[in-house]
Amino acid sequence: MQRFAFAAFSSGIAKGFVENDYLCGMMEEEKNKMKIPVLAAPLQGVTDNVWRMAHHEVFGGVDAYYAPFMRVEHGEVRRKDLRDVDPERNAGITLIPQILACQPDHALMMVEALKRMGYSRIDINLGCPFPPIAMHRKGSGMLAYPDLAEELFKALASVEDVQYSVKMRIGWDKNDQWCDILPLMETIKPVNIAVHPRTGKQQYKGELDIEQFEALLAASSWPVVYNGSLHNVEDIEQTIERYPTLAAVMVGSGLAANPGMFAPDATPDDYRRFHDRLVEGYTEQLNGGEAQLVRHLQDIWQTFLPGTGHKLFKAIRKSRTLDQYESAAAAALADVENALANAYSTEE
Repeated sequence: MQRFAFAAFSSGIAKGFVENDYLCGMMEEEKNKMKIPVLAAPLQGVTDNVWRMAHHEVFGGVDAYYAPFMRVEHGEVRRKDLRDVDPERNAGITLIPQILACQPDHALMMVEALKRMGYSRIDINLGCPFPPIAMHRKGSGMLAYPDLAEELFKALASVEDVQYSVKMRIGWDKNDQWCDILPLMETIKPVNIAVHPRTGKQQYKGELDIEQFEALLAASSWPVVYNGSLHNVEDIEQTIERYPTLAAVMVGSGLAANPGMFAPDATPDDYRRFHDRLVEGYTEQLNGGEAQLVRHLQDIWQTFLPGTGHKLFKAIRKSRTLDQYESAAAAALADVENALANAYSTEE
């Protein structure tokens, strides 16, 4: 694990954890040896249980994984989402499930389902920027509606034995909408707030609004986690140095692009082993036949090793059978050192 990362936790998947309480029970001199935690951000369609377990087994180096948001459809929690956070599929890692909802009853439905699975720590998504979600006043879209956020928080606060964290943008269509949301969090007293300093409407483009982030950091009564455009170890170190009061940093697409970011001794064989573990996991879990499996594996390369050469990437995308895919992926992975050396251009 990198020198800025916290020691791995052993509390178990269903116990949850609290950044504010990481140091509880430790001697004072032990506290001083600890550094800031590094959290793996939830990326929809990427960081599912197969990815998480492959990353943990091959590379590791993060202190907790946040699951992509779960939601209610047709009056029930999506079964796919429940399977993803099944403790048996996430054994040995610290996992924080995340909920996405506008309606309090939907949020409560998910929280109760997660409690039955043994979870006591749940993240609230106020950050998803994608229009199909945000236009329904969910994710970052809720930041423009403080009254809805207040109703949601009040409902969630009624559930006993659950602690919440929040992942959010600084606003939906205005960069200071966080000002109306932050005081409302007193109702849930969040463990921490992970902040991506862009508006939802920006999605992943444009400049980070550092001024607004610093204002939120100063105003928050709760621990703040920095999230956004952390592409490599140097970015993380600079962020920690700039903001020494951060509770943690959360890394998303930088880690998806280079899963070995926190494994300085990783070799090309490790990247091949990571990929093979993904193939094995999706082969076991996907039930739509070879065509579905190939499409899913191809989608991995939208975020994985974005420095992969154009011809190699094109060969992967043109694959129609599993044999074709495995041949193209093997060629790309044989060039992993060049892929890692090339500029990285995507953002979480």
